[in-house]
Amino acid sequence: MNWSVEERRNCRRVVMAVSLLALAALGRAARAGDGGESQTGLAVSIGYTGEIRRNTTGGLEVGNAYLDLLDLGATWTTNNLFSDAHLTTNLSVMHVGGDDISGDFVGDLHGVSNIEAPDAWHLYEFWTEMSFGGSANTSLRMGLLDINADFDTPVTSSLFVGSPHGIGTEFSQTGGNGPSVWPVTGLGLRVAGELGEALRWRVGAFEGTPGDDDETSFAAFDVARGEGSLLIGEMEYLSDRVNKISLGLWSYTASFDRLESGLTTDPQPQHGNRGVYALVDLPLGNVGAARIDGSLRVGLADARFNPIDECVGATVVVSRAFARRPDDAFGLGVAYGRTGDLYRTVQSLASVPAASAETSYELTYRAPVTGWLALVPSVQFVSNPGADLALRDAWVVGLRFELSHEKSWPMVAQRDHRPGPSVARTSE
Repeated sequence: MNWSVEERRNCRRVVMAVSLLALAALGRAARAGDGGESQTGLAVSIGYTGEIRRNTTGGLEVGNAYLDLLDLGATWTTNNLFSDAHLTTNLSVMHVGGDDISGDFVGDLHGVSNIEAPDAWHLYEFWTEMSFGGSANTSLRMGLLDINADFDTPVTSSLFVGSPHGIGTEFSQTGGNGPSVWPVTGLGLRVAGELGEALRWRVGAFEGTPGDDDETSFAAFDVARGEGSLLIGEMEYLSDRVNKISLGLWSYTASFDRLESGLTTDPQPQHGNRGVYALVDLPLGNVGAARIDGSLRVGLADARFNPIDECVGATVVVSRAFARRPDDAFGLGVAYGRTGDLYRTVQSLASVPAASAETSYELTYRAPVTGWLALVPSVQFVSNPGADLALRDAWVVGLRFELSHEKSWPMVAQRDHRPGPSVARTSE
């Protein structure tokens, strides 16, 4: 179905109005049901994120963009199957809408907004996880999965709205249709466990090409042999003095066309589309009551198949700086994406002068207003947007608002069996 621009705008207004009404209803239901702690078997959640962003200068064009995201989720957890085991089932449906700030105005490679995507409904996640207790604490998850929920997951950098601070650009650009990450995910299997109290491991196998050519499809599962798989593994270290230290490796089993294949008469797909990433995220200290955390992430990808072969991200976040607003936080983030030699050569042959890198800077403040509303103003500067020397540096300002609420119900007791404690999770 082809909708006009005005029809899409009207649809977004309806979606937003329904979201706000549903959030208000859930808020009243939660206040009416508050009566103390209870064991949770089912939890449902609703969230709406909207933002207005303006490219004030440089890039492709000066202009405004409104982006929004509606998230509906449900999670059911039980430990009544057998001793020392938990079963969790998670379902998440999303509607992504609005304009394209990067695609229409800035022209950058990193992505200045992590909720920019084509207007569509998506079955985002639908998986089941079996976890086993004990010292190993092993879990198996399978279904429709977001790789970024378990691998290359940010901690301190999750404050920022720019895409490279969620998953590295060198990783998110890969594959025939991107890896299995928001908003288009694919079938996958993930196994995770622990080695002692501080060290964790996880491995996974995912569709090589999630979704299909139509980016607006609600769900598409086509595990074709030629598309292969994306294999990934990660080791993670956590402690009281370390937010996170991780090392990850990923590799596609399928062969890919090299970047210059369109310029040759006999292109030969090759194997070897793989990469590595590492993250160090630490508390940096305290200034009075304020806490300072910092992170540094480095990722590498094969330059034969990918425009960006190296991405470096660094963030510094200050929280609890104001006694009257202990939940507020602000920070500065930098993302550097280096273009490979082969990519610059191909661009030069196409008469497009390519820069050696694109670098984005972001200053963001997050202020929770209530338990269900947060405001996130930000300022971003993009140097060499699109790694295109013909584009001027861009300044982007924006304001995001986040509405969210969750409602849970206690698990129904089974006859002749007393249910143990359960855990409900709405997202990873």
